[in-house]
Amino acid sequence: MNAANDIRVLSWHPSLQPHFEQLNKHWIRKYFSLEQVDIDVLEHPQEHIIDHGGDIIFVAVGAQVAGTVAYKRLDDETVEMTKMAVDEAFQGRKLGWLLGTAIQQRAAEAGFTKMVLYSSRSLTPAITMYHKLGFEESELEKGGYERCDIKMGIDLQPPPLLPLARELQATVEQAAEKLMLFSDEEAAFKPAPGKWSHKEILGHLIDSAVNNYARFVRGQQADYTELPSYDQDFWVDARQYQREDWQTLVYLWKRMNGHIAAIFPLISSAALEHICVIGQHAPVTLRFVAEDYLVHLRHHLFQIFPVQANY
Repeated sequence: MNAANDIRVLSWHPSLQPHFEQLNKHWIRKYFSLEQVDIDVLEHPQEHIIDHGGDIIFVAVGAQVAGTVAYKRLDDETVEMTKMAVDEAFQGRKLGWLLGTAIQQRAAEAGFTKMVLYSSRSLTPAITMYHKLGFEESELEKGGYERCDIKMGIDLQPPPLLPLARELQATVEQAAEKLMLFSDEEAAFKPAPGKWSHKEILGHLIDSAVNNYARFVRGQQADYTELPSYDQDFWVDARQYQREDWQTLVYLWKRMNGHIAAIFPLISSAALEHICVIGQHAPVTLRFVAEDYLVHLRHHLFQIFPVQANY
């Protein structure tokens, strides 16, 4: 495994609970004493974190789980970042930073707008990292962990493509309702020789979804990526969409765009500035590819619905 793919962020699974417990108990015992609340949460994270709308993630180096962190839901807007621990054998690889940025992104994707944390001023390296992550000190209320003497908070930034994802989802859902009103015969009608029927237009949009989804994934892998273009007429002819059931096509198109709408909020701001070269076209950013995808989709929907109609 090469260095670029050696480090991975893992999502919560009950089988990872022992790592969550052991990593955290080790560092707490090293600097402080375990409190009952620690034992409850670490031994039963599903009950105390996951089931209440929180999340737990892990970082793996190769096959080794090297660190973990969680967020706990406090209310509809706020979560607490908690239980961050990194195996001492992997310190110096910025795994704490990776966990901190990843858990912020997870919370923002889930719709939370603020994150707080509680710590101890004696943990100077950790406090320094929290400041670099954007956390600022705030008033510490009474109660909570005995070891904590500092509270910090940060406003979470929504994923940059979240509005685009919602716009795509709304466009597709509204169009799908109207598309279902066409009969199979109406959808197969070709207005002129060489012109696409509604089936073929929608088939082309399915092909577009297939090709662009791969671009949205591969475009995140490197600062500069060369990606293939595709012959749209050949793809439509090869699939023979004219022979396909209309409602099946509408269902497939809707589901595939739901898949794309789901990946948009997962693309980081940094990755959106990556350069993509598609076929012989001029270089563009991944952000442009995403935004142009919706423009292209609407262009072809206008071919099916050229005027605003009441269906």
